[in-house]
Amino acid sequence: MRRKPKKLSGMLLRNYVFFSLSLGLSLIVLLLFFVERTNGRMPAGDMSLLQAHAIVRSDPADIPTDAIEAVGGWAEILDERLRIVEIRGEKQDGTAASYTERELNALFYDTAENPYYTSIAPFVTNAGERRYVLVRLPKQQVKANVAVYERTEGSQSIFWGALAETGALFAVLFGINVYVYSRLTAVRLTNPLSAIAAGIRSVSDGRYHERLRVEANYELAQLQVSFNKMAEKLEQAEADNRLLSESKQRMLVHISHDLKTPITTIQGYVEALQHGVIKDETARQRTLGLIHGKTKLVAELIDDVFELAKLESPDYPVAKEDGDLAEFAREMAVDYYDLFEEKRFVFECDIPAREVVVPFNAKLLYRAVSNLLANALKYNPPGTHVRLTLVDGPEEARLEVADNGVGIAAELRDRVFEAFARGDAARKRDGGSGLGLTIAKHIAEKHGGSLALDGGGGGTRFALTLPKAGRCARWSP
Repeated sequence: MRRKPKKLSGMLLRNYVFFSLSLGLSLIVLLLFFVERTNGRMPAGDMSLLQAHAIVRSDPADIPTDAIEAVGGWAEILDERLRIVEIRGEKQDGTAASYTERELNALFYDTAENPYYTSIAPFVTNAGERRYVLVRLPKQQVKANVAVYERTEGSQSIFWGALAETGALFAVLFGINVYVYSRLTAVRLTNPLSAIAAGIRSVSDGRYHERLRVEANYELAQLQVSFNKMAEKLEQAEADNRLLSESKQRMLVHISHDLKTPITTIQGYVEALQHGVIKDETARQRTLGLIHGKTKLVAELIDDVFELAKLESPDYPVAKEDGDLAEFAREMAVDYYDLFEEKRFVFECDIPAREVVVPFNAKLLYRAVSNLLANALKYNPPGTHVRLTLVDGPEEARLEVADNGVGIAAELRDRVFEAFARGDAARKRDGGSGLGLTIAKHIAEKHGGSLALDGGGGGTRFALTLPKAGRCARWSP
């Protein structure tokens, strides 16, 4: 089962939360990196190296004084007589070359006049000589651990170097986060939009058969469904327009043919009369009768084409009034009874004695039923049984015209209601317009009803259905 698409707002919110969490984690990593890099480079990382006892070595050359010198201090190496043997760093309290015990003790006094902290530690060299390491530190540089190096040029260089490295690493991590989550968003948002844009271009180029099939969030999925419905309707409209164009083309061909045949006949007879070819009066009258019949056929065809054009217009008004459909059917039976008798047809009626009230246009409905009865009379041989039936239903009434004649060929059944949908033999034999069933179907639909064909090769039955009074408003165009 296909899972329900999630909403776009939820996807964007989740991506934003994940982006914020990853960015916060990156900042924590950067902070730890900055602290580590700073502590690793600052000489004050080990405060014990500022005290004399921590730097004594048996070899005076190995005594580390870098941390002491970094804070502006210095270290002096004294012999047993307290004479200065070596100075590491810049001595800032004078140029004395030795100390007395009293002077050495004074160096340790914590007074305002003494600007240095002092520590001393004895040691023995590799040669067995006794020596002393004397460390002097400026008080302003060692008041608190956090302020030890803030004013020294070396410490500032270390700080800004670590900060630059941290900033560069932050830019790299931020770029990676932006790329990853922008790609995630693109997969869920940009890719479906690109597919939709491609589909729109396909439709604009006339490829209405193409459909969108992409996995997307709820909003884009709804857009995809709407787009596919639109494409389906456009494809159907294109197919309908193509069929309509082909139908109109066929109609023009058939009209041209059906007009040309009688007009050619009329022209030939008129020329024969004009040149005196027909001299016998009886033949002349017969020829005039043929001319008259052909002109009636042309007039009938033109009238049918005009009527069909009006019925196909959606704005064509159909005024309907409630009337007794049973009485209407009886009048139709009376009008056609003699015609069926003349051609030796068996004509039967099955019409209810009670009123069947239906809203209809008497003139148009007469035209529709007349076309059905005329077709039964025209296309069947003598002896055919024709039956006119009125069925009264609870919501609709149905007029049926049925016969047991030759029926309708299988290849014509699917398009029997199309204009000029007649076989070539029928066109040559009856000379009708070929629009009767088309007009009848349009009339039924203008009444909110329908006209359907039912029957096989052993007969034909047309059923014209009309909605009753209670449903008139709904079915009216």
